[in-house]
Amino acid sequence: MLSGILKIYTFNPPGIVYGFGTRELDWERLRKLYPGYRIKQLQQVHSTVVREDQGEGDGIFTVRKGELLVIKTADCLPVLLAEKQARVVAALHAGWRGLCRGIIPEALRVLKERGFPPEGFSAALGPSIGPCCYEVGEEVMDCFRKSGLPYLLRGKNLDLPTTARLQLLAAGVAEVHILPLCTRCHPEFFYSHRRGDRKARMLSFIGIIDIK
Repeated sequence: MLSGILKIYTFNPPGIVYGFGTRELDWERLRKLYPGYRIKQLQQVHSTVVREDQGEGDGIFTVRKGELLVIKTADCLPVLLAEKQARVVAALHAGWRGLCRGIIPEALRVLKERGFPPEGFSAALGPSIGPCCYEVGEEVMDCFRKSGLPYLLRGKNLDLPTTARLQLLAAGVAEVHILPLCTRCHPEFFYSHRRGDRKARMLSFIGIIDIK
C-alpha cells in the first residue's frame, strides 16, 4: 500500500492509472499524487445514470487523457473498467440498488454505443462490505429476484463483489479482478456506513495516463 492506495496485482492495464483509496487518501493527497490531472466526480444517487461529464449519476467515463475519474464509497462497491487499448476508462458506484437496477449492463451499453464493446474491457472491483457482514432484508432480495440480473445471496447476506462479477461476465467482460477486503471488518483501513461512518468516504479512481 502506497500513500493510502490499494491495487490489484493482476489488474495492470497499460496506459492506465488507478487505485482504491483507504482512510488515508483524501482529496488533498490525491491531488498531490496526481498533479496536472483534472479530477472528475459525480453527485452519486444510487442510480443507473452513466455520463461522460460531471453531474448527477453513478457511472462516469472518459476517452480523454489526463482526467481522473473518482468514485466515493463506504460499503458500496467501486467498479473500475479499463479498455485494453487504453482508449476509454470508466468508474461505477455500485451499491445494492445500483446492481439491482442494472448500473453494470447500462454502463457497458453506453460504452458499446460509443464504439467500445464489453469484451474489450477488464474490470477491477475494490473493497466493499463483504458477504460476511451484509445481511439484507426482503426489499433487497425481492428487487434482485425481479431484476432478471445475476446475483448471489449467501443465506440472508448479499455478496456484492460476486454479484458484480457475475453481471460483468454475463455482459461480456472477459476479465474481472477482485480485491476481497470487507470494509466493515477492517476499521483500520476503511470507512463503513454500517459501522457508523455516515459521512466519510473512500476515494477510488481511474484515468488514462497523460504523457507529456
